[in-house]
Amino acid sequence: MAKLYYRFGTMQSNKSNQIITTHYQYTTQGKNCLAYSTPIDTRSGFKKIESRIGLNLDAEYVTDKIFEQVEEAHKKEKIYAVLVDEAQFLKKSEVHHLSDIADKLDIPVIAFGLKTDFRNQLFEGSKALLELADAIDELKTVCQYCNKKATLNMRMLDGKPINVGETIQIGDEEYVPVCRKCYKKHLDLV
Repeated sequence: MAKLYYRFGTMQSNKSNQIITTHYQYTTQGKNCLAYSTPIDTRSGFKKIESRIGLNLDAEYVTDKIFEQVEEAHKKEKIYAVLVDEAQFLKKSEVHHLSDIADKLDIPVIAFGLKTDFRNQLFEGSKALLELADAIDELKTVCQYCNKKATLNMRMLDGKPINVGETIQIGDEEYVPVCRKCYKKHLDLV
């Protein structure tokens, strides 16, 4: 029985690199694997997944038709896995479609994303994945300030931490991974 996996981490926790590596592992074994992202993240260009170390992968965008798309591709050539980057940006309905791919098509789905935004609030996609995933793994990195395990994302503006603004603001240098203690300290929440 295939599973829906959710692998989450803070910014800079190697999520995109892992999805590209996983895709590479499947395809070098001759196993067809589909890669998806969301149209919200356009940092790497149109329908691309790119890691900070320069690796990249062509991808399709997740839509409410993902189940039908995967089912059609699977009829033509066996699909061994479906990989999804930036899964925090998914709608709840799209996460349900991913679970249908695992349950009805018996294809493993591995979704990668952030758990929370810069205010420590769950994204819609992350919440749905935490509710539905068969297996949940945390990808780890260290705090920007103290070297403990980072669990939160802190948004920066002109080098200073902030906790106001739009929930979704795509960027890399605008965010740093931090532990809870440093998050509170740098945002004067203690």
